Amino acid sequence: MRKRFLPHFLIFLILSWACSAFGQPPLKVGALIPFRGRWGDSGKEFAKGIWDAGKWLNQKGGLFGKNLEIILIEDTHQPAETIAAYRKLNEADRILVLYVFSPETAISLLPHHQFNRLPMVVNSFSSQLTNPGKYPYLFSVIPTPLDLSKIAMKFISERSGIKVRRPKVVFVGSPDHTGKHFLNEVKSYARSLGLEIGEDVWISLPSTSDEQKKKESLLPFFAMAQYNPDFAYLSLSSKEALILLQEVNGMSLKTKWICSLRAFDENLTPFEGVFGVQPISPFGEDIPGMPPLLEAHQRWHPYDSHTLSYVEGWASLQVIAEVLKRSLPEQGYSRERVKMAFETLRNFVIGGLFPPLTVTATDHRPSVESRIFIVKEGKLVRHTGFISLGR
Repeated sequence: MRKRFLPHFLIFLILSWACSAFGQPPLKVGALIPFRGRWGDSGKEFAKGIWDAGKWLNQKGGLFGKNLEIILIEDTHQPAETIAAYRKLNEADRILVLYVFSPETAISLLPHHQFNRLPMVVNSFSSQLTNPGKYPYLFSVIPTPLDLSKIAMKFISERSGIKVRRPKVVFVGSPDHTGKHFLNEVKSYARSLGLEIGEDVWISLPSTSDEQKKKESLLPFFAMAQYNPDFAYLSLSSKEALILLQEVNGMSLKTKWICSLRAFDENLTPFEGVFGVQPISPFGEDIPGMPPLLEAHQRWHPYDSHTLSYVEGWASLQVIAEVLKRSLPEQGYSRERVKMAFETLRNFVIGGLFPPLTVTATDHRPSVESRIFIVKEGKLVRHTGFISLGR
């Protein structure tokens, strides 16, 4: 693993230096992004987005004459390498903000970033971590998995079309922390809305192409078919969701699928009628914030295709840049002022790429709303406007 880690590490370090080597000392933002494993496909797209956003911003003059230096390091999910990467970013690079894509990595780094008072942005974290009294330097830019799953339940309760009985719902996901930490609270919320909740379905898809193991991993769906739920909330990675839907496609299930943030992206376009609770705009959607992304795409890599993870990377850096703008630059940048600036965001909009962001000293959740998308004719299409839970 060490031999594979170092080339990626050096490549991204050199690229970041090359974009920021001239002029005033740059403002440094660190990022730990996976390029392999469960989150690898999304991570690679996210890295392109955050990188292009930084390049775009620097070519527009940076922040108060200073360039952003984006120091990307591959997150290999190896504990020793993770700590080594974190220590380099914290001690050698002296970054102002750290972005962590993988929720598992973010959890492992909690004691370190708390001790160092380093503002850390996680793409999505459990609701237990949103308490600023306990985790004052932890932030996110998209709603928590709990809030997104509640929005999905609210959507089902209001728009299922079932009038003569309670709509039946099951939760499908991986049996790890990422897949189940929100379940108890969202089930309680769903029951309060009048939904009937069936047995959970745990899926551990094999990492190999062994067809027999793949079939065995899908055995729980036969029990699910007997329950015959109206909706299944799917909480997996996008690649895992693709494999699963391909396998169950021939089981004649009448269940409607509604996918989580990480499960629902352009990989699922072959599956007509699949829903997704998705606060991030798909690449190319006709919204005010999309033209700069399309221009960057045409300028630097016109033959690439992108997913909404690319949009997420771009928009995430816009949020970080806005926070740095608000960090009293005339007094010199500091991590403490970055933390305080995060807590000044009030209905901050990025042209519809994300829901409006509000972060306060008492609530670090950036938003409690999302749209529902649906796969229609091979595209991700808006099915609803923003559905809000209220705070």
